[in-house]
Parts: sequence; C-alpha cells; structure tokens
Amino acid sequence: MSTTRDPYSSRFPADCPVHVRSLDDVIALERYLRRSRRERPLVVMTHKKDGDTLDIDPLSLFNDFDIDVAIIDTMDVCRQLTSRIGKERSVFGGAVRVYPSTSRWWKPDNFRASKLVLDKRISARAFEYDVRDAISRQVALERQEHKIQQSRLITDTAPAGTTATVGTTTTAGATVTDATTQTAVNAISPNVSTSSTTTSTPISAIANDSENDTTSPASESTTEPEATLVTAAIRDKADGTVHLVREDQAEELAEYLTDPERRIPVVVATRTSSTHKPVFDSEQLARDLESTAIVFELDSAKTAWNLTAALPADAQVYGGMLRAYPPNLEWVDNPRLLGGPYGGFTEERRKIQRRQLIDDTEGMVARAYSTIVPATPDRTVPVTATVVGVYPQRGIARLVSGSMASVTLPSETDGIPADHVLAQGQVIRGQFSSRDRMITGLAVRAGTDAIAGYAEGDTVLGRIDAVRMDYCMVTFYPGVKIMVYAADALGDAFGEHEDLRLLLDAGTVLPMLIVARGTEQNDWLVSFVEADKDHIKPAPALIDGGPAWLQPADQGVLKSNADDRQRAIVIDADTDVRDLIPDDAGEDAAEMIMTLAAQIGEEQRANEKMHAELDALQRQNGSLREDAMSQRRARIYQGQQYRTLRGLFRNDKERLLFERDRFDMWIREAWALRFPAADKKHRPLPEHWDYTSEFFDSLEKTQINRQRVVDAALEVLTGIAQQSKSRRCHRLRTGSGAEEAFRVGPHGEKVWRIYLDQGHSARRLHYYEDAKGRYTFASVGVHDDDLR
Repeated sequence: MSTTRDPYSSRFPADCPVHVRSLDDVIALERYLRRSRRERPLVVMTHKKDGDTLDIDPLSLFNDFDIDVAIIDTMDVCRQLTSRIGKERSVFGGAVRVYPSTSRWWKPDNFRASKLVLDKRISARAFEYDVRDAISRQVALERQEHKIQQSRLITDTAPAGTTATVGTTTTAGATVTDATTQTAVNAISPNVSTSSTTTSTPISAIANDSENDTTSPASESTTEPEATLVTAAIRDKADGTVHLVREDQAEELAEYLTDPERRIPVVVATRTSSTHKPVFDSEQLARDLESTAIVFELDSAKTAWNLTAALPADAQVYGGMLRAYPPNLEWVDNPRLLGGPYGGFTEERRKIQRRQLIDDTEGMVARAYSTIVPATPDRTVPVTATVVGVYPQRGIARLVSGSMASVTLPSETDGIPADHVLAQGQVIRGQFSSRDRMITGLAVRAGTDAIAGYAEGDTVLGRIDAVRMDYCMVTFYPGVKIMVYAADALGDAFGEHEDLRLLLDAGTVLPMLIVARGTEQNDWLVSFVEADKDHIKPAPALIDGGPAWLQPADQGVLKSNADDRQRAIVIDADTDVRDLIPDDAGEDAAEMIMTLAAQIGEEQRANEKMHAELDALQRQNGSLREDAMSQRRARIYQGQQYRTLRGLFRNDKERLLFERDRFDMWIREAWALRFPAADKKHRPLPEHWDYTSEFFDSLEKTQINRQRVVDAALEVLTGIAQQSKSRRCHRLRTGSGAEEAFRVGPHGEKVWRIYLDQGHSARRLHYYEDAKGRYTFASVGVHDDDLR
C-alpha cells in the first residue's frame, strides 16, 4: 500500500485564510476537521448568497487570533461540505462556525461544541462582535485547558510532599486563579468593546474542577501517567502483533479509527464473557494480517462499551466478535460499509467467518488505492497495465508510469473467483479513472469465440448449473449453456437410477467428452462417463492473457449410488458341491451345505437369465435412445425457422400486434434464462422497443434459427452487442465507401447492423436507434440486402 503523504494534508494549517472553491478543497477541509487534534481552532466563514461580499474581513480575524480561517466561496461548495459532514455539523447561509482544535465536537450529539454564529443581527458590526466573541472564548478555553493539563502533569511528576503550581497561588487551602486566566476569558478583539455579560461559564467550570480536586500530592505521585495507545511506532503499521486496549484508552482508539489520516485497515477484537478471549485466535490473526491490517484487542466488556459510546451509531463491536474498519471514513456515515461483525457459534462457522474477515480486510487494502489520491475531473483514458496482485473481489495493477490502480472485475464475471479472472503478471487493457484510480471496462471474450476451438472428441471442463430429474444444464463458458440429457451423459449407467439429482449437484465442475458439437443449446451431445480425464483441454480465459475460467483443481465427482455388495459364493455348472463340505463336517452340517448350495445355484441361474434379458432390453433401449436423439434433432432443425401467422387473423394489423407480443415474450424469456438473478440489475431490459412491419416477413424469408435472432435482439437491448467483437456492430452508410454519409431511418434514426453468424453471406440484423436511445428492429437478411 502506498505510503506517500496525503496530498490534502499540506493545505492546513495555513499561514493565511484559505478559500474553499472545489471538491478537492472540501475534502482537504473535511480531513483537517476530522483530525483528533489540531494545533489551533478553525473558523469557517460562508457567503449568504453567491457573489456577496463578507461582512467580516477574514485576514483581520486571522491576524488577531491564533486560528485557521477557511472561506467557503459558493453555495454549491457549502452543499458539498454538508453532504460529507452532516447538516448539524456544517455551516452555510452567511453563518460562521468556530470548530475546536479537538475532535470532541464530532461525537454524536456533541456538535454544539463547535460554536455556530448565525447572520441574524441588526448591524454588520454586531455580527462581527458576536463572531469575535465566540473566537475569543474558544481560544481562551483551549489555553486554560492546556494550563490545567500542564499543571496536572507537573503535579503527577513532583516529589512527594511538594506542591507544584502553574498559574495559581495556594494560601490556607484556597486556590486563587492567576489573573491572566480571567484576562484570557474576557479577551475581545481591540476593535470591539467588551460586554459586561461575557463571563465564561465553561472555563469557570474547568477551573472549579481543578479546585475541587482533593487528591493529595503524595497519592498523585504514585499514579502512572496515562499511556498513549496509538504511538508513532505502531501508527499505520501492521506489525503482526496484537495491541491490547484498556478501558481508559477506548476513546483514543475511537479517535484513531475516525482519523482521516489513517492509511491502513484496523481489526478490533473483543472478548467473550465466558472464555475472556475473542472467538478467533487474535495472535494468529494478527500474524496472518501482517502488512495488511493492525489488530487491537479490547481487554474487557467495559472497554467495549466505552468504544461503542465514542463511535458513530451501528459501528460497535462486543461479545467476543471482531470487526474490520476500512481506512476511508465513508463508514462513519454509512456503517454498512464496515466489515463484520465476524464470529460464530460452531467451529465450522468460525472458520468461514475468519476467512471472510481476512478476505474483506485485504479487499479494503485494494480499495484504499481509490481513496488516497485527490479527486480530479471524472474522465477515463485507455491504459495498459500489469496485474501485480489478485484479491477476492478485485485486482491491483501497475500502470506504465509505475503508479498503482485498483482493477474492477467486469459484471460478466460475477460469481467467478477473482483468481480465475486475473493472474499476476497478466497484461490488461481498460479505461483508467484518475479520480478513483480505478481500471474498468476490461473486455470479456465472447462465448462463441472462446469455445471456437472445442471439437468433437475433446474432453473439456463444464460447470453444472441446474439439475433436473432426467437432464442438466452445463455451462462451457459464461453465456454458453447447453442442455445435457442424463441418458446421453451417463449411458447405460443411468438405467440403475431414476433421478439425476441423486448423482449431481449444481455447481459441480466435471470433465466431459464432446461426442457431437452443436450450434444451439439443445443439439450438443456430451458424455460424462467417456471423458478422458488424463487429457483435458484447458478451459478458455475470460480476459485475454488471463487464467482458465475453470481449472482442473475445481473438478468434482459424481455422487456414488451403486450397490457395492459382492457375492461370496459362485455356483456354476462346473462346481462340485462336495468340495464345499469341510472334512470334519458332521452329517447334519453336510446336508445343510448341500441344501444351501442347491438353492444358491437355482438363484444364480435365475439371476443369469435376468441379466441376459436385461442386456437385451438395454440394447433395445440404446437403439430407442438413438432413435429419440435423431428425432429430437429433427424437431430441433424443423423448429429453427420462423413462421409468420398470416391467414390466422382478420387483418395484418391484428397479426402484427400478436407477432410483436410473441417476439417480446421470447426476448423476455431469453433474458430471464440468460442472466442469473445477481446479473439482472446490471443488464436490464428497456421498457419499450419496437419492430417495423417488414421485420417478421424478412425473418421468415431468411434461413436462420429464430432463437439466434432472439438472442441477438436481446444483446442489442442490453448493450452487449455494441461491445461484442463477434457482432461487429456498425452504422450503415449510403454507399460502400468509407467517406459515404451514414444512412438514416424513416424518421431520422441511426441505422445499425450486427452479425448473426460469420462468412461472406452471413445473416445480419438491422435496427434503428432514435435520439432517445429507443430501438426498432428493422429486418433480417444477408450482408448485401437493402433496408426497405
């Protein structure tokens, strides 16, 4: 993970007022505000309306007080800040807000610690007075807090029996506050007169807390100073060790978790009330996450509750569970982005959850590449990069420039392990977003191209996607699915079983022999039992240069359901039963053996007769199965051609309306079958599309399987055809020259053409696209056919 300095961190603190004009500036301001400690308060000023001048001079405030000053220049930038830190913590509409130098104001329901001065006044001078008064009080408050901390530190380290004083004088047990304290409280800018009502209650309360501290110096000297949890030695360093968190350190851990400067995931483990240990071995987990995440372990339930109180709602962890906190702060407003909680009541569940925790944490490292760089205009450029790492949900690649980027897997690969899509050292090409530092748009090979090398006699890997009683669906490649009948796949072995579901599970990867290569879903013939497992053709890669999408290690097996019982005795015509009688057998025993031998012989002869009849029936069944296959293929061939319904309706208007509805239904059915549930949201069908009156007639006249046209139309509607190399989608021109004008439809639409198959006289699908992106399918024909 990159260790370069955050490019935003150099903007604050500043040596002059800072103007916030862009999203980059907003991010810098937000990160500075979220720091657990800053050098001084920050004053944010806003305009009442765009173009208005400020009533208060920002430079005058900056010079008169030890503060940072930020000016939000536009209403749009105000809205951007509000969307990032929340309305209650933000400032807009001409108001001014004074943010303390600590992060206490960020805690839930504590936003009022940042003083908001509204632009509701009789005069500009009165508004300036209010602003300066709020700044003065905050500066004085922080100075007094600093003095009290210094006083306590000196007292804690002073020898027993002595009293250390900082800014106080002790007389007969009474403590008198140094005059400088009250001067700081009442300090107002030289340009504004001091009001008689400016007594600072919060500071007095702090002073009283100091006065009421009755702990003797001797007892204080025996108390060790509170240790710092997140030291420079462990900050953002996944050192492979567990860091214990005490009850008084929970708030510091919360500050580190919500620190915008944090650059590494954090895993927080808690202890159960019974074993007083986390559900996972935290020490082993820390070793597994070395260089990936830092691991903290809370020492008690009280520590867990203190951490819960200091974190945003729904970000807590307790009861022995673990949680992973990513390095960006999006989870503060959306805790669903957090990893976990992780745990489980059974050993098996804990193993799964532990693996998930590691995978999620590594994924956070990958996603961190898109959060440690400044936001820039959202544009993408073509890039070539080399994969240097593969994580469960994405990859990391090195650009030619040497910088790193996160690689987003294409939606077509959903459900496929990332290491079956990308491989270390693979050269990829895609679109790079400098804003997100993401590479997207990796091209997935078309299914027909990917399996073009599959031939009859090859043994290949296929994934079982659905299992029914007498058939299953097999995927050779995403988008290439065939139907396999049990009798074809298992041969005579299937005669012993009545249900294929007893032998196969969905998701199983099996080697299979291609007996007959088909062109459609239902006309392939494959065999599971005849597969040559020693010579399996490698599965194609999803992305050029990548690993096989199915690998030999993925193979499963058929579930065994055979009867393994063996016969102990074989009695045939050559068997002399007397040889079965032991020499020391008595008369009764010998008679029993002779009787049983005779019965076994009869049973075996009957069994042999049944086997002979079974063999004859199996041969007959095989012949019938071959006839059925031939008939099925004939039906498939006969059903390929589209037929219009002319003559079945009163007029063409009714007929065309019905044919449109029928073709719509086929497209929707193909969409439902082609895309898994998780993919459907990525490939939605448009609400409307249409057909010309000539479309169905042209389809009837063209010798082509109607399903092929349905699939092509589906790819047009879902955007796949426009990206597929095999479809060769292009606009039509008025002539054959490259300089000829593009052809337009009857209403000015763009005219497109895609390939339905290959070759000089291959069939094409023509369609229109209007200005609103709606499609109308125009005709089907060969390359040289003209549109009507």
